[in-house]
Amino acid sequence: MVKEEPTRKVTKRLKAAGFTRTDSEGSHGKWTHPSGAHVSIPDGHRTISPGVVRQVNNAITAATKPADDVRKGEDA
Repeated sequence: MVKEEPTRKVTKRLKAAGFTRTDSEGSHGKWTHPSGAHVSIPDGHRTISPGVVRQVNNAITAATKPADDVRKGEDA
């Protein structure tokens, strides 16, 4: 089960995975990876909810997955 995490920890993980903050709309910031993966996280909150942490985890996994694995997944 995914637990809520501090916003600072989530942003550090995104930066370490190669994501950069590209846009900000309202109360959310958009983080994009050069591979095209992206995720939005709320700004101004001390903690990130479990659902958003799960989305961040999925985006990091998708962005750092080797290209061969991505192609295999599309063929299945």
